[in-house]
Amino acid sequence: MHDYSVKNESKMSRKLPYFKFFTSEWLNGNITLEDFELQGLFINVCAYYWHRDCEVTYEQLAKKFRTNNLTDLVPEFLKCDEETNQVTIDFLDEQFFEFTDRKKKLSIAGKKGVERKAELKKLATLTPPLNHPSATREDKEQEQEEKKEDKKPKFSFKISLLNLKVEENIVEDWLKVRKGKRLTNSKTAFNAIERELKKCNLSPNEAIKIAVEKSWGGFNSEWIKNLSNGSKNNTGGNRATTTTSTRKDFD
Repeated sequence: MHDYSVKNESKMSRKLPYFKFFTSEWLNGNITLEDFELQGLFINVCAYYWHRDCEVTYEQLAKKFRTNNLTDLVPEFLKCDEETNQVTIDFLDEQFFEFTDRKKKLSIAGKKGVERKAELKKLATLTPPLNHPSATREDKEQEQEEKKEDKKPKFSFKISLLNLKVEENIVEDWLKVRKGKRLTNSKTAFNAIERELKKCNLSPNEAIKIAVEKSWGGFNSEWIKNLSNGSKNNTGGNRATTTTSTRKDFD
């Protein structure tokens, strides 16, 4: 029997009671270098974090799991803000934001659809004949509005990287790396990468070039620090759970 009631479940757990998990990324990541006890703790932390809509403090984790092993997960497998003590698990955060953003767009589209149907029903008996001047004018106005919608620029992962002054040949090579890792070139993924690039002391072109050379599917400023420090923990795009790129590796 579960030790919690349905009333206590979060909104996310009811609407999306699971998160994406690729076994290949797990098995190739640093987490599998740890003992089974720590591996089990981490996946339980992930489940609890997702269940709480990705809003958890370190104190809540400590009270929930009551083990000193939590400290072994920081900062490689989860991050903790020093001021707020809020815990962050990057790959779950990205899935959460993608889900909520998609849900919001569907809700808006559904609302517009209902309003449009009501408007058409209301105008059904008021619509002038097709040869009426007002009908022709309305058709032209609607056609102009549709053309404006079509002219709106669509997001391009490649163009966004080029706008950061990354050389085109480097961009092309990195897109091949990301394709091989089955990563989605979405605006959400780009925004996360751009945030990490701003934290790095290298230019975007230099940073992405290193990502290509290391076959990283994404980018995290910590990886560059690890390279500079000669850290043995730096595994780039193959890391399982803690970075921006890994979030997309799971996606």
